[in-house]
This record gives sequence, structure tokens and C-alpha cells, in this order.
Amino acid sequence: MPVDPWTTEWVVRRALRAVALVVFGIGACQNHDASPDANSAATPINVASVVSGCKDLDDCNRKCTEQNPNACVSAGHSYEFGHGVAVDTPRAFQLYEQACAWKYPTGCYNAAVLLEAGKGVVKDPARARQLYAQVCASGSKTACDHAGKLNEGNTSSL
Repeated sequence: MPVDPWTTEWVVRRALRAVALVVFGIGACQNHDASPDANSAATPINVASVVSGCKDLDDCNRKCTEQNPNACVSAGHSYEFGHGVAVDTPRAFQLYEQACAWKYPTGCYNAAVLLEAGKGVVKDPARARQLYAQVCASGSKTACDHAGKLNEGNTSSL
């Protein structure tokens, strides 16, 4: 059975393109200077702030007061982990709780994590279990697992 010349030609062209991309791609990677430009900022990108659309922590705090729960969580993350500010887990908890009050699952989940660990707040497994269950109801398997683990040590219902 004869081979269709267009199919063979197409395969050869695609193979040559792939080889060229690999060869030139490797060369480009080897010639790339990974050191930061003298004019570039040395601070890492705070992904949480970028996702929420905040320019900085003050902007996240302002947007949080305007009932933007994503900004509350981003600001809480900065306070919890000390990104651009001293670590302040009680403040982080307040921000997470505020986002949770606006039915934002990430705020509820983060507040539950702090409550479960007693990090910056009084340890409260029962409240953590309630928050995990709330997030579980929105579809988070991880939150369901945490709620279940906390429930194992307690026979009361969620």
C-alpha cells in the first residue's frame, strides 16, 4: 500500500520543528542569566495579594473593609506568615473570620486551621470542626477530612 506523501511530509515537518524547538530551547536556557537584574525588585511576589487584586497589604486591608473577602484572606495570609509585616496571627484570625462571615470558604478554612492548632487564638477544636464542616459542605474534601478527624475524638454531632 503506497504512503500518502502529504502525511509523510507533515510528519517530517513536525519532527523537524520539535527538534528545532528542543535545540534552540536548550540553548536559550543555557544563555539565560538567572541572576536578577540590577533594576528589578528583590522582593518575591506575594501570590495571595496578586490573586485578590491587592497592590500591597494596605490595599488588601482597605478592600477587606469594603467587603472583599478575598482581600481579607490575602491580608490574613500576610499577617499569619509575616509577609511584609510582623507575624500577627490574632490579626490574621480576625481577617479570616471576617471573610468567613461573608461565606468565603477559604476564610473559614484558614480560621479553622488556626483554631485547631491554637495558633494566635485559644485552641477550640469544636469551633474548628464546625468551620471545617461548613467548608466541607461547599465541596472541599480536605475540609471534610479535617472535620472527620476532629469528630473522631468527639461523639457530639457537627
